Amino acid sequence: VTGTPQLTLETGATDRTINYASGTGTTALTFTYTVQAGDTSSDLDFKASNSLTLNGGTITDAVGNSATLTLAAPGAANSLAANESIVIDTTAPTVSGVDSSTAAGSYKAGQQVYVQITFDETVNVTGTPQITLETGATDRAVDYVSGSGTSVLSFTYIIQAGDTTSDLDYTSSAALALNGGTIKDVAGNAGTLTLASPGAADSLGNNEAIIIDTTVPTVSSVNSTTAAGSYKVTQAINVTVNFSETVTVTGTPQITLETGATDRTVNYASGSGSTALVFTYTVQSGDTSSDLDYTSTTALALNGGTIKDASANAATLTLASPGAANSLGNAEAIIIDTTAPTVSGVTSSKADGTYNVSEVIPILVAFSENVTVTGTPEITLETGNTDIAVAYSSGTGTSTLTFNYTVANGHDSSDLDYKTTTSLALGGGTINDAAGNAATLTLATPNAANSISDNQAIVVDTDPALTAFEPLPGFTAEGISMTWTGGSNTTGYLLYRQDSGTGDITWAPTKGTTYTTSSDISGDSGYQSSSKILYVGTDTSFTDTTLLEDNTTYMYKLYSYNP
Repeated sequence: VTGTPQLTLETGATDRTINYASGTGTTALTFTYTVQAGDTSSDLDFKASNSLTLNGGTITDAVGNSATLTLAAPGAANSLAANESIVIDTTAPTVSGVDSSTAAGSYKAGQQVYVQITFDETVNVTGTPQITLETGATDRAVDYVSGSGTSVLSFTYIIQAGDTTSDLDYTSSAALALNGGTIKDVAGNAGTLTLASPGAADSLGNNEAIIIDTTVPTVSSVNSTTAAGSYKVTQAINVTVNFSETVTVTGTPQITLETGATDRTVNYASGSGSTALVFTYTVQSGDTSSDLDYTSTTALALNGGTIKDASANAATLTLASPGAANSLGNAEAIIIDTTAPTVSGVTSSKADGTYNVSEVIPILVAFSENVTVTGTPEITLETGNTDIAVAYSSGTGTSTLTFNYTVANGHDSSDLDYKTTTSLALGGGTINDAAGNAATLTLATPNAANSISDNQAIVVDTDPALTAFEPLPGFTAEGISMTWTGGSNTTGYLLYRQDSGTGDITWAPTKGTTYTTSSDISGDSGYQSSSKILYVGTDTSFTDTTLLEDNTTYMYKLYSYNP
């Protein structure tokens, strides 16, 4: 060989012409190829059968015959590619995507998430490369665990307390680091470690919906969807326990309510998969509370069940102190009242004394608590030959109901009272407390403590004695013959005639005075000229024949007495 023969190689976009290096005087000439950036070949070969050129030199045998330079066709027998498998690779491996073999979902402390980084070609790893994940206040550098000799490298992330993210991703496009190791392809090209921007296509966050949640759900408040008010036996009250995040329930957790002598343990009813769990309390006999609440900060219990968030973090069950902000008692004014109102006493606002026809005597029935009335309840009074049922008048919404008794002709009582302990009746109406408990209507025994006669000295007398003359109300007459009906206890009558004046008769007998038809009453108050007493006796009729004049109106008034 003289000069510098050349060989042209197929090396991709730019073919490389390489110079003769050595071998003259032998049968094997060596051409040295230095791989350059951008060169590529999956099986290195010359470009064509005429790729060997003299380049101004010579290749001759010992007698001076010039060598024939024709080569075998590229890839054919005796070609470079047929004889050697040489790959030219000057392209660094790059990351094509980051994913996870861990299923989408929520994960808690101690659990593992597997992160896979895929390269565009097979790579070999030495040492322990790392990828840094965005995990809240403290980011986590996660070690390489496997995948050398493949295109997919695996990194195992063990979740630690305090880690949190709504969609797990790495910190930045530079989050993959060699950490003193290497990531290279088969040709030894060092991998380009640049990642897609977090959240962008081919990023971990874009490829998998993995939530890291190491925060346990807590109770934020307890309230009720049941309206504020009073509730009685068998009524249902929904108690709602609100959590800081969505929780899932298994089994039957319970909450214990403060309900008087016996506290009630109330079972979970609904709400799994939400932030609000509902416990349904059915009021039982004997339960009582002026402002319903749970018993203590530890009143919520699992009862063998579970309350967890999506990451399986067990909920903290501590409640606000009863009555404090966010407690049931603070949130809702719910009264538990299973005690029926009772009658504490019956009296009258009328002063002690004797009362006659048309007098109104208010009867006051006092209850142990405020009551509401519908319809027209009645109380039956003992009033002589005929007892009287007195209708309810007023007082609903208070603890005292008023029944207005109007004295009628024939009523009589030496000390007014109701008839029996069962004299108070609903009459088709109702007497209930705010919770709807029907009142117990039993009264004290007549004449006993808390009865009308025990509280007041009221006499009903529509047939007064001669010493306390009273007119029979509304009796007037024009004419001569008169008849009347006596009172229940009346044994005598006095008939008076007024011969002058107009309007009602104003004269009345004087108490303690005995009268006859000859009695001189001309000096009495209310006496009118020529008036007189016509009759004193026990009859119920009388015919006036004394000094009557035509076309004259005479006014009469009848008084009754008991001797």
